[in-house]
Amino acid sequence: MAMPILRDTAIGVTVPEQEFRWTDRDVRRYHDAVGWSGADGTVLPTFAMTAPGVFGVASPEFYRPQPPEVRFPGVRLELGTLLHREQEIRVHRPVPVAGAAISRSEIAEVEDLGTAAVLVQRSTLVGTDGVALVTGCSRIYARGAGGFGGPPDSSIAVAMPERAADAVSDTPTSPWQAVRYQRCGRGTSMRGNVHTDAAFAAAAGFPMPILQGVCTYAIACAAVLASALGADARRVRRFSARFLGVVFPGETLRTRTWVDDEVCVFSTSVVARPGKPVLSGTLAFT
Repeated sequence: MAMPILRDTAIGVTVPEQEFRWTDRDVRRYHDAVGWSGADGTVLPTFAMTAPGVFGVASPEFYRPQPPEVRFPGVRLELGTLLHREQEIRVHRPVPVAGAAISRSEIAEVEDLGTAAVLVQRSTLVGTDGVALVTGCSRIYARGAGGFGGPPDSSIAVAMPERAADAVSDTPTSPWQAVRYQRCGRGTSMRGNVHTDAAFAAAAGFPMPILQGVCTYAIACAAVLASALGADARRVRRFSARFLGVVFPGETLRTRTWVDDEVCVFSTSVVARPGKPVLSGTLAFT
């Protein structure tokens, strides 16, 4: 049962630090799950999203779940009311192909949209030498949870350029894409989610399981890099996107990219549903 959000209680709630170890096999599995085939020895920076507790407040590592709820101090919400609204990662240094790090996360803010709330989580993946690898910011939309008197939505929509795109890239997805991506997480289940559990997806109002937003996010990052930046993942400094629609495994994604100075603006849509972006945002590079 949902309860009113207690903003002052929720802000500053932290996830206990968690160790994250990975090998080149984990990286290869992830790259296969998001369709990335960049240069050997480089890692798509969105791989950091597989670290424990980095995914967002809906991550099972963030709370001790009482399905179908998300519950932590100041917040008690139905899992089915949550949507990943926005995601940003800032790359401090390239993620190595194998290594170890510590994941640290906290609730940074809870914004009030009136009819909904936005939970803002900030996470950092820190190497064993104490230097940060990647910092992420997840914005999770909670339907029906607004009206608690918090600050308004602070996000800013990205305007698409009016000129023709500088690059266009099509990325087919497999009917098993969501299953392959689900296997990239530690301790994830194929049940109790809208991505690999058909019954759960139907209960949420979807005709079939949907692709993970973070998978679409990584596919878009890979598409921008491959089509506009020579497939060099080491050039990424910041990658930010807003989730705008649903992707079903098996659909083909089309990413249009505009390059301006050291920023790429992009818009990703489903080829079969043109004119309705499912993701848009920016990639800052060097």
